[in-house]
Amino acid sequence: MAGVPMLAAVSAPSTLAAELADEAGLTLVGFLRGRTMNVYANPHRVTV
Repeated sequence: MAGVPMLAAVSAPSTLAAELADEAGLTLVGFLRGRTMNVYANPHRVTV
């Protein structure tokens, strides 16, 4: 709704958050610290 394609957090997302992000086409990143992260949904926006 806000038009934001990515959401990043320093902790883990809930299972529901990951499912909703996937359905909405939102890239969801958790455990973002420095150069490391876990991508939980729609990783096509993240490049190395």
